[in-house]
Amino acid sequence: MINSGDTVAVGLSGGADSMALFHLLYANKENLGISLVALHVNHGLRTESTDEEVFITDYCRRLGVECVVYAADMSSREKPQGLSTEMWARQLRYDFFDIESKKRSAKIATAHSLSDKCETVIFNLCRGTSLKGVCGIPAVRGNIIRPLINCTREDIEKYCMQNSIPYVTDKTNFSEEYSRNKIRLKVVPVLKQINEKSENLIGEFTAEMQQIYTFLTQLSDTLYKNSVSLNGFHLETIKKQDDVVIKFFLRNILDRYGCLSKENINDILQGIKNESFTKQLSKDIICQTKNGYLTFYRPKAAATEKKEEKISIAAGQTVSFCGDEYVLREISLQELEKNKKIDKNYLNNCIDCDTINSKLFLRNRKTGDSFTFSHRNVTKSLKKLFTEDKIPLKLRDKLAILSDGENVIWLENYGTNKFFRVKADTKKVLIIENK
Repeated sequence: MINSGDTVAVGLSGGADSMALFHLLYANKENLGISLVALHVNHGLRTESTDEEVFITDYCRRLGVECVVYAADMSSREKPQGLSTEMWARQLRYDFFDIESKKRSAKIATAHSLSDKCETVIFNLCRGTSLKGVCGIPAVRGNIIRPLINCTREDIEKYCMQNSIPYVTDKTNFSEEYSRNKIRLKVVPVLKQINEKSENLIGEFTAEMQQIYTFLTQLSDTLYKNSVSLNGFHLETIKKQDDVVIKFFLRNILDRYGCLSKENINDILQGIKNESFTKQLSKDIICQTKNGYLTFYRPKAAATEKKEEKISIAAGQTVSFCGDEYVLREISLQELEKNKKIDKNYLNNCIDCDTINSKLFLRNRKTGDSFTFSHRNVTKSLKKLFTEDKIPLKLRDKLAILSDGENVIWLENYGTNKFFRVKADTKKVLIIENK
């Protein structure tokens, strides 16, 4: 989780869990070779919030540790539609953590415990969940680490007592208004009466489920690589796999498209066994099996005229083109190495930033456009390429092209032109994504 030289930003709420984590890292920061900073969110939902902020900032000041406070002021803001107060607060916290971690190139340490993991698994089972849901809270997710994930709440409170660590108690933790509190206050005590080590045993169960999840992810990724093509996914390759692997493969694809449901998975699984199958998975995603391929697509708007939209490298800028949305963003070399091992198509959408200028456009094809394949070193006009690949005429003007005004840098469904692809000495990488 932690390497010498890391900056670790601790999410500090003032409760026993976060104070124990903060104390543990502070007491060992020299041995670990880390720099420490505290992050606190004042949600502004309770009368005690201000007192808790003062408690935390004073504690950090006495230890000489920087404390950054975010005043979320949720009580005077309109709650986003479809979010519970609990989920909204979580979203605000992690958005704040993400901003601060990027400023400092820091890892975020949260105080989730084994007890939290068990409660999450029970909660997910009650709501209905997949294999991923019974894996519980991961010890590491991106730059977020959870050093106390194998410690029970009882262990943590004992540590606080032995080390005279002060902490505050959130009264809402005892309110049965929240489902998680009901599990903590009502369900877990009963489980401990049945077996006092129930939390530890559930923890062992989640570890096994994580191993199975990882194994199925590897099989799913392999199936993706072996079946994917420009025309979709080869049905014969998919059919050779066991249903559980196919379901996992479909789950990952549907999750990317934002239309994941058990009904969609089961319907597509049945459709794979048919020669022809079509289903509207959501308002803008259609699945189809036809001519030996499984495809997922968004119906594109009719291209009645030539279009050209300026696109910026600025983070978060989204450009609409022919009914789809595209974004061009910079990624780290580490992200590139990690993701290209998982998805072989990832590299096809990456661009060497040093080979392009600042003026970029998304447009449809123009007379004279050509594309050079990276591995075959073959250059073809788009007209010839589309004819050979039997791209329907009505779709040819709807395929997005990233251009610098003259050259085709990237072509939708084909990837990046050879001359603009990432090389061994590339310093800055861009990726274009269809949202």
